Amino acid sequence: MPRVTLLHGFLGSPADWAEVLAQLPSGMQCDCVPLLELGCRSIADAAAQLAHRLEQTPCDLLVGYSMGGRIALELAASRLELVPRLLLLSSSPGIDDAVDGPDSRMKRTCEDDQRASELLRDGLDAFVERWYRLPLFASFIAHPSFAATRVRRAQGESAFWARAVAGCSPGRSPSRWDALPALASRTIFAAGTLDERYAAIALRVKASAPALRLEFVAQSGHVLPIEAPARCSNLISEMLSHFIAR
Repeated sequence: MPRVTLLHGFLGSPADWAEVLAQLPSGMQCDCVPLLELGCRSIADAAAQLAHRLEQTPCDLLVGYSMGGRIALELAASRLELVPRLLLLSSSPGIDDAVDGPDSRMKRTCEDDQRASELLRDGLDAFVERWYRLPLFASFIAHPSFAATRVRRAQGESAFWARAVAGCSPGRSPSRWDALPALASRTIFAAGTLDERYAAIALRVKASAPALRLEFVAQSGHVLPIEAPARCSNLISEMLSHFIAR
């Protein structure tokens, strides 16, 4: 039976994958990894912790959403043998200094350090309230699942997420744009059509690695596992179709 390992995003939990898992074909073995178990002191550290996990229980497909996608890409770039197939949802290969400008890293590091300070100062509930006012989540806050998700987000651990948002900041993380061509044949990169920021990143990804498969998910924003679980499930099934057909 095919084995799938899934990584949620910032502020999330394995529960974010519930609707995706419910629509997968029977028989798949799914490991929804809590980012808390990966430490997330940095993207590289989280990827190293994930590598230990996959050395014990290998997967046939690694799925990562947003921050989880950056961890998944880091692992694929550094330990290719552990990632036979890679599905990246609403993710980014990081800050490309040559394209994004020399000040981009410092600016993003400062932004994420400020977010960490706000988390520790104000608590998770107040931070979550501000977080989902970002334009990135405009379509998500109109989604029927938003209210329940927002309650779930506020029940996390402030200290952990403060450490994660600072330590795993794109400003402190290596760029993995150069790894994309070598990963293209085993990778699908997906973004929602309503997610302008990550749709633009997806087009850059395709230009960097033309052999990579790019998927735009119609009428969906950034939070693809919750906004478009059926399409996420279909992409997982497609990537593992030769297992399912047996």
